[in-house]
Amino acid sequence: MGRLSALEESRATCSECGGPRAREDRRTCGAVLCRESVRLQVAAKKAREAARAAVGAPRCHRCDRPHGRESWALYCLPCGEEVDASREAERRKRQQREREEAALRPCQGPNCTERVGLSGGRDRSYCSDACRRAAEHVRKRARTDPKPVPCRRCGKPVALKFRDGVCRACQKVQRTAARRVTVQRRVREAHGDAGCFHCSAPLPEGGVIDHLIPISRGGLSTVANMRVVCVLCNASKKDQLLDEWKPMLYARQGDGLR
Repeated sequence: MGRLSALEESRATCSECGGPRAREDRRTCGAVLCRESVRLQVAAKKAREAARAAVGAPRCHRCDRPHGRESWALYCLPCGEEVDASREAERRKRQQREREEAALRPCQGPNCTERVGLSGGRDRSYCSDACRRAAEHVRKRARTDPKPVPCRRCGKPVALKFRDGVCRACQKVQRTAARRVTVQRRVREAHGDAGCFHCSAPLPEGGVIDHLIPISRGGLSTVANMRVVCVLCNASKKDQLLDEWKPMLYARQGDGLR
């Protein structure tokens, strides 16, 4: 026996549950739920048809005549074309009014009080190309040659790239301080700061950084050439080398030295 086609299978099965039909002239298998489902679908279809018949054919919102189009359409074809034409005319009038209002704006050029005039667009800011070039020149000059303004830190009037910034001198001081703090931290981590490197005295205030070979005699500000020392040793050593200077050996007794 050959395989049944899709149409024959749909005729042989229930439209609701997919089971075999009890009779070929019915859509369902005869179960109560299947018969009730079909009844509700038929009742809903009749209600929709009755509502459409009561409302009547869809009418045009302008001429109130049946337009014979889809139910979502608001106008018939002639009225729809007229509505589209009127909307286009209103759009063009609105654009013309906006251009006329924009033409009354003052020119943005330097030392110019004329109106910008009519143009093809709404973003016109100058009455002529000369005013536009003059404004560009002023903006370029402001970028390349700014006017002096007070520094935010020292208050000295200088030409700054940013009006709320600081001058180059203050920037250098700030970078130097940050670099000094970084170097001191590295020296303390490498050599420790429990006592003075020269006299082994305690450092209750943290001590200072001293160059073993002074900078004035060719030394560098490197971790290998720097140590943590006390204030007295740093003040007495000055710019001497280690073989030219002897550390001050002292012991603290109260507030005095011996």
